[in-house]
Amino acid sequence: MNASSPLPGNNAVKPSTDLPSEERAFFRDRLREARYAALADAEGFSQMCFAIESLGKRLNPKARGMADCQNVLKRLAQTSALLPDEHDEPRAVKHFHALFTSIREARNDVMHTGAYARHVAADAVTLCLVLEDALMVEKKSEEEAKRLTVGDFMVSSPVVVHHWQTVEHARQLMLLNSFSYLPIWHDKRWWLIADIAVAKFLRPHWPARSRLKMTLDQARQDGLVFARAKPVRQDIAVVDLLGKRDQPGLWLVRKKGFPMDHLVGVLSPFELM
Repeated sequence: MNASSPLPGNNAVKPSTDLPSEERAFFRDRLREARYAALADAEGFSQMCFAIESLGKRLNPKARGMADCQNVLKRLAQTSALLPDEHDEPRAVKHFHALFTSIREARNDVMHTGAYARHVAADAVTLCLVLEDALMVEKKSEEEAKRLTVGDFMVSSPVVVHHWQTVEHARQLMLLNSFSYLPIWHDKRWWLIADIAVAKFLRPHWPARSRLKMTLDQARQDGLVFARAKPVRQDIAVVDLLGKRDQPGLWLVRKKGFPMDHLVGVLSPFELM
């Protein structure tokens, strides 16, 4: 008997894409976090490789490496409308085999730099997006997919700033994380500080050393614009949210029963595209 064959009477673990909803959310968030990290550093796509392989090994516990994950990841990816069918006309997204092969080969190549690294990182980001979507919609009917909620897409543990922190701190958070908005709790309500507001506050006075050292509360009194934010519920359907007339650049997400100054997440249009 082959050493790798299951013993008689044992329940062999077969590759499956049937994951509980909480595990789907966990792996979706891990892929998304890795994708964001790669967008900040195009040559550092290893985190995406680890996230993709981790999902593959969960779906196929017998997998020893990334190559062993290919079939089960392909099976999952094919449930997403973002992935073109093998017989489709050319689309903006490559076929699964091309994406997966590019990433697997690059992971084994320690010399991936420059334009090659950016190309491979783009393929990895694309595959992450496909797998994230597949984790969300697999085994759901078209009607069920339309009823996905804000909580299904939001980014948990949001980054916020406080009124006593400095403009310099807020600016650094925006630049380091490519944030367009930062939530702030002030005067017993939520506000958004936009990147354009920070630019207007600082650039005409550059190098603006004194303004950078101001607290956000002081800066608001001196002209830094805080935009009003109306938090949304975690359980509202995304299609209903997008149907509203007012469309901010970032939705702040609250959960019923939690204090008003507590956010459970944030959601941008970027996560919904």
